[in-house]
Amino acid sequence: MTTPPPRPDLPALPHPPARAEPHADPAPPAADPLAQITVSKRVFAAVLAGVALVTGLVLAIVPVSVAHPVPNRTVTCGNTFGGAESASVVADLDRPTRTEVVSYIDICERAISGRADYAVLLFFGGLATLIGLGVVRRDS
Repeated sequence: MTTPPPRPDLPALPHPPARAEPHADPAPPAADPLAQITVSKRVFAAVLAGVALVTGLVLAIVPVSVAHPVPNRTVTCGNTFGGAESASVVADLDRPTRTEVVSYIDICERAISGRADYAVLLFFGGLATLIGLGVVRRDS
């Protein structure tokens, strides 16, 4: 296609704007839509610490149960605060001998000890993290 010669009776048109070079810098990226709904690292750590604290407290309060000699039954031992309760163990075993009671008290003590390890770790770990997040200064 050829351009016609300019006519003298019409004013000259300005040149069109220069086209962008294909290797020119691209436009800045659009804002990230996930940035509006994501939480910061500090808030995420606080949520995890709160969950750990509550989980540790629940593990400490909920009673521990062990298997009963009869299938599909359990023996309630007590929780991590009170330790093994011999009265509840005797009541759940249905006329046990002294050896059975001593054996089940030992089993209950070991079960409660195992539960207490996790409860203490989660509770105090979450508590220390929440205190640390409250004390340490934020980056600005």
